[in-house]
Amino acid sequence: MFALACSAWLAFAPLESPNKLAETYATAIEELNAKHAKAPGKAREDELAKLLPDKARRAFDELLAIKSHDELVDALVVAANAAAELDLEQDFANARGRAAQLDAAAGRQLGVLVSRARFHVRGVNGLETPYCEHFADVFEAILGAYDELFGFDEFSKVPGKKLRVLVHLEPAIDRPPHFAPEFPYHSQVDFPVVDARELRSPTPDGKFLFYGLCHELGHVVSMWGDARNEEDHHAWAHYTGVALVEHLARDKRLAKVLDGLDDVKWRSLEKEREAAKSTAPGRGSREAVMALFIALHDELGPKAIGDALDRLDKADKRLRINRVRYTSFDEFRTALVDGTKDAGKRKRIQELLR
Repeated sequence: MFALACSAWLAFAPLESPNKLAETYATAIEELNAKHAKAPGKAREDELAKLLPDKARRAFDELLAIKSHDELVDALVVAANAAAELDLEQDFANARGRAAQLDAAAGRQLGVLVSRARFHVRGVNGLETPYCEHFADVFEAILGAYDELFGFDEFSKVPGKKLRVLVHLEPAIDRPPHFAPEFPYHSQVDFPVVDARELRSPTPDGKFLFYGLCHELGHVVSMWGDARNEEDHHAWAHYTGVALVEHLARDKRLAKVLDGLDDVKWRSLEKEREAAKSTAPGRGSREAVMALFIALHDELGPKAIGDALDRLDKADKRLRINRVRYTSFDEFRTALVDGTKDAGKRKRIQELLR
């Protein structure tokens, strides 16, 4: 009878510990991401996910099948976070669901994941799926507006990897939304919110969250100068932010999706254009650089700006810090001139970016 009981137990016991199974799964994902980052080619993240080795898939399935173990919650957390690194939405949901069954706090910490074609939104600290779905609709509208205005070929610092937005519920916003450059394989925007029921902007205390999201995508596309010298004086992201807010406010098709996001009353290209009238375009100050970008926008059009940055992307000679793209104004001037056939406009570019 004892032998039968032991045989039955062995039939259902995992061959490896939960931590080892999670490590096998997470390591395979890390290796896939690292290999892709070295030579991205044209592969997209959805295609990378299909390359997950069978050994890793079996390890994940075995982990989910374990009923009880001292290591199980921690191992499920590791697996869920690894799944998010490859945008494996269903794996994340399965690992998160099992962890939440065993430990509600662990489930809350992991949050929820909503995946779209070019990005995913992860909501934590009590944010639920409907909120994140709406946030994803807003983010999709912003990306669509960037397509219409600038037409950038690629947002992520690692081509093919989806953008990430980490949305976290906080008692108060002590730090505004920001581009988080530290992650090795993807570009992520950190986004604090204070209301789990709906996304509204500005907040009652005057935080421009919608503009902030548009602004941070400007940083994702390009930083300027280098780690010690912010060559654009932080004007580039402000320019893209107000241009996007204004463009989206004019699109009546998006009125329902963007309901309650009223930043255009305070943040718009029109307002910045008026303010820039008293400032000569140049490189010496934030106001001068802002006037410079507005002049380029009005005289060449935003698509020319987008094409110039895409041209630099294709050459891939810009400074990279942790794969984040840094642009110099000299490189930008050359790329703009190279993409402009009109002699008068070429001369004007040289004057503005002298």
